[in-house]
Amino acid sequence: MIRKRVVTSMALLGGLSFIWLFISTEKQRFKGYSSQALRDNISGSERSNAAEFADIMVSRQHGRKRQVSAYCKTTKANTLQPKALNHFIVDNKHRVVYCYIPKVACTTWKKTMAHLVGLQSKSVHDQRFNLLSSHSKAKVRFILQNYYKFIFVREPFERLLSAYKDKFTRKNNVLKKYAKKIKRSVRERLGTNSTAGDAEIKFKEFITYLIDVNNKGGRLNEHWHHYDQLCHPCEINFDFIGHYETLEEDAPFVLHEAGVDQLVSFPPVHFTSTKDNLQRYYSEVSREDVIQLQRIYRRDFEMFGYNTSQSLDSLINRTDGPNAIK
Repeated sequence: MIRKRVVTSMALLGGLSFIWLFISTEKQRFKGYSSQALRDNISGSERSNAAEFADIMVSRQHGRKRQVSAYCKTTKANTLQPKALNHFIVDNKHRVVYCYIPKVACTTWKKTMAHLVGLQSKSVHDQRFNLLSSHSKAKVRFILQNYYKFIFVREPFERLLSAYKDKFTRKNNVLKKYAKKIKRSVRERLGTNSTAGDAEIKFKEFITYLIDVNNKGGRLNEHWHHYDQLCHPCEINFDFIGHYETLEEDAPFVLHEAGVDQLVSFPPVHFTSTKDNLQRYYSEVSREDVIQLQRIYRRDFEMFGYNTSQSLDSLINRTDGPNAIK
C-alpha cells in the first residue's frame, strides 16, 4: 500500500513537473511579447492563451506561404540584380529586412524601422535607409540567407483606391507629375476631353490611365506597381507575409518573431474609410474597365490569396452609380 502511494505521488510530481516545464517553455517562447499586445490581439475562448494564438498565427503563415509557392510554380523565376532591391530596408544590427509596398501601412512601417535603426527626421520619406540595392551581390546573398525578412500586402482594388485618394485628391508632386499624362490618356482612349478641371483627376480617369499604360507596356509608379515587381516574392523566401487586413494581429507578432518587440512597437491601428468607399468610387468606372483592371492585377490577387472573383463580382454587380448594372 505504501509502495503504491509512493508510486502515485511520484507520478503526480512527474505530471506537475511536466506542466511546470510546459508553462516555462511557453513563457520563454513568448518572452518579450507584451501583455498589452496579447490583450489587444487575443479575444474569445479560442485565443485563451499565447500558445494557442501563436498556433493560429503560424497556421496563417503556412497558408500564405503555400499560396505564394503555388503561384510561383506557374511563373518563370527571374535573376535578381541588386538595383531591383531598392524597396528593401536593411537593419544590420538586428538582422531584419522589410520590403515596403506603398499604400500598405508603408509610412508607419518606415517610421518603425527608422526608430529601430536609430534614424531621426521630421519626414520618414527623408530618411536615408540602408537599402539592399546598395550592397554587392555577395552581401545581398548573405543578407537574404541570414536575415529575418517580412512583407505586407493588401487587397489590390483597395490599394489602388487608397493610392488615388492619397495622390490625386490633394496637391502634391505625384498629382503635378501625372495630371497631364492622365488627361492625355483620357483623350486618346475615349476620344474626349476630361470633364474635370485641369487640377482635378477623377477616379475613373485614373483607372483609364492605368489601363492605357498597361496596354502600351509602360512602367507603373511604385504606388500602383505590382507586388512581384517591388518585392519579388517568387525569388525571395520571406519569413513573414503580413496582410493589411490583419495588421492589428500581424504587426506585433512579426516584431516578436523578428526579436525586436522589446525595442520598437507598432502603434495602434486606425483603418481608413477606403474599404467602405470601394463601391462608391468604382461605380464611376465602366464594367469593362473594372474587368480589365482585374486582369492587369490578377497576379497580385492570386499570389497572396485574395479572392479575385469575389472582389470583381462585388464591384460590377452593383445597383447604384452612373455605370450600375440595371
